[in-house]
Amino acid sequence: MLRLFSTIHKELLILLRDSGGLAIMFLMPIAMITIMALIQDAPFRDYQELKIPLLLINNDKGNLGKTIEIGLKESKIFEITKKDLSETQVKQSIKADKFEIGIIIPDNATELLNTKVNKFVSQKLADIGLSDSSKPASSIINNDLNLQIYFSPETKKSFKSSILSSLKQSTSKLETQTLLEYFSKELNKDGSQIQTNQPMGDFVNFNEVSTIDTPKEALQLNSVQHNVPAWTIFGMFFIVISMSGSIIKERDDGSYTRILTMPGSYITVLAGKITAYLFICLIQCLLMLLVGMYLLPHLDLPQLVIGTSILAIVTTAICTGLAATGYGVMVGTIFSTHQQASTFGAVSVVILAALGGIWVPVYVMPDAIRMFSEFSPLYWALNAFHKIFLNQGTIITVLPYLLKLLLFFICTLLVAFIYNRRKQS
Repeated sequence: MLRLFSTIHKELLILLRDSGGLAIMFLMPIAMITIMALIQDAPFRDYQELKIPLLLINNDKGNLGKTIEIGLKESKIFEITKKDLSETQVKQSIKADKFEIGIIIPDNATELLNTKVNKFVSQKLADIGLSDSSKPASSIINNDLNLQIYFSPETKKSFKSSILSSLKQSTSKLETQTLLEYFSKELNKDGSQIQTNQPMGDFVNFNEVSTIDTPKEALQLNSVQHNVPAWTIFGMFFIVISMSGSIIKERDDGSYTRILTMPGSYITVLAGKITAYLFICLIQCLLMLLVGMYLLPHLDLPQLVIGTSILAIVTTAICTGLAATGYGVMVGTIFSTHQQASTFGAVSVVILAALGGIWVPVYVMPDAIRMFSEFSPLYWALNAFHKIFLNQGTIITVLPYLLKLLLFFICTLLVAFIYNRRKQS
């Protein structure tokens, strides 16, 4: 036991003497959490909070122009600016980043709509013998009804699709109402009486059914809830550089050989090293959680909500720290120089972080890449923290992820042990 505590004391002293490395170990995750939370705050927010600048040129004085304008206002997504500009001026305003979207409604939009609907109704009734199809057509019937929509070059395709869908939804009801009125008008000529004074309602309604059972589950994923656990895990795994460097240094300066000649098992020494670095990982985790709870709200960001199970958080942090330290032992055992270990350790952690959803959510990845996410220990740890923070998870809830992290820890130690035995023999 004295051997174990002596090793822990020795490793902590070495870490404390490296003030620069220790500062990087703690300050880097804090900087990453703060910067990424600020950058990703807007994408995580609801569009209704953004007030996207929109330039509206409504030259139509009829119902179509009014309907589109009302629909845009009721969406509460846009900050609408109405001006009387030409197409060239609108295009220049969009290119100059003064507005994100520009919409031009032509002056005869309602007239074109009514004429087209009238032609359509007359044609259909003539097909069944209820109207005379020999009536002359209006001169503007063949004109297309086009609403010009200008998007900024940086606008994403998914956002364009959602805007176009919203516009089509706001005009479809007016189109249907106009069709019904013209059908009624034609049929009333034959003595039929159809009332269309009342506006049409929705024939198909969509009711959103919440899966939230308690108010505590109403928390949604935002930039803070994602980035604090994500970059905390990233920082914990970056300890592989310091840990592998310590192992290689002991091997180079002869300390490892002296340890082997001393009474007792090297496993005890290794356990002390793992315990010391695990302690650093837990301090990292605690510090990052405090940053999310108390520092980020002062930067106009949401406050981190850590759920209700402190035991689950501590257990997940310990399992994540064990996985990170086990990975450090394996890297330090396999590679022979500090440059090799630090380069491989840093690059491999970045790759595992990318696969694990630290940079980009896993659900937006291609299927071929998403398949490999299941093998990233950072993915398991991140999912465990999300379950605890967002779904009020307990140890039972995150047990599958904890077991995977512990299995990863055991496997890395076995790989290091087998490689070390073969190297000695």
